[in-house]
Amino acid sequence: MDGSGRPGIDEDDVALIDALHVNPRAGFEQLGPALGMSAVTAGRRWRRLTRAGLAWISSAPGPAMPLASAVVEVACAPGDAAGIARALAARPQVFSVHLTAGSHDLYALVLAGDSAAMARLLLDDIGRIPAIRQLTARVATHVFSGVHWRLGAIDPEAVEALSSADSPDHATTRELDAFDQALFLALQSDGRTTIRDLSRGLDRSERAVTRRLESLVRAGVLAFRTDFVRSEGGWPAQVALSLRVPDESLHEVGSRVGAWSQTRVCAAVIGAANLFVTVQLHDLPALDPLLRRIRTTWPAVEVTDRQVVLRPVKSWGRLLDTEGRAIDTVPVDPWA
Repeated sequence: MDGSGRPGIDEDDVALIDALHVNPRAGFEQLGPALGMSAVTAGRRWRRLTRAGLAWISSAPGPAMPLASAVVEVACAPGDAAGIARALAARPQVFSVHLTAGSHDLYALVLAGDSAAMARLLLDDIGRIPAIRQLTARVATHVFSGVHWRLGAIDPEAVEALSSADSPDHATTRELDAFDQALFLALQSDGRTTIRDLSRGLDRSERAVTRRLESLVRAGVLAFRTDFVRSEGGWPAQVALSLRVPDESLHEVGSRVGAWSQTRVCAAVIGAANLFVTVQLHDLPALDPLLRRIRTTWPAVEVTDRQVVLRPVKSWGRLLDTEGRAIDTVPVDPWA
């Protein structure tokens, strides 16, 4: 229980969440033994977490899904930030929204089917929201961070037991057809939806759904991400950083920073500050050693801006309450 008497996240829950980072669609019969608990207990814990809005799993673009993405930073008049954040969060192409303290009032992360759709989204839709005083959009050219974060809560043997034997093959991008898109959207609200329920919802045979799902994952087009209320799990502080990296070092720096355990988002973007990074920390003082690590590892890299997240409003399609718990879903739809 948390301080309000509502159920919170304990150490066994963190281990379960970390196991689902490794394999988001693993069955409870596989999860339980890997974590030293019964399948029934693992299932009961997960259902409690999802019912309380403490954790959730969604479909996510794999590295081979052809999409356009951008970081949108907004400045607004005093008192308008929360309303603008809600307006952004209602849009299916806006997958995350955070209210911040710093040089701007909030940032949002957005997706679109292609560059033309991104232009329409930024110029004809988001750019016309009333009360926005200034909007800066930085289009991403490469995303270095993945969707399978690790919390270090389970041992290597459990990781090996849960890991998939097949590694995604995403050497080339793949255009999605209507079935692919429908499958992606059907898995937004619950990435663990059963094949039987997907079959009924999509009016396709279970065999067809299984084949297509396995094909998309194997091709690196479709992935799954496990999210949770980070403050409940011991990571209450979140900071967004803008870095200016020499062009010749951008891929190296992005790849290495994107692999750090604190990193949630790491993307190369077009602009004077060409690397956007968000980090999750146990507390704000933990930011100082992370910045020192950047400076000592890459002396030529400059941190040009830092934003403290005051409140997450939307996280990968989940609308959040003031405590960060999921209360509703606006499915992420890059093709909307």
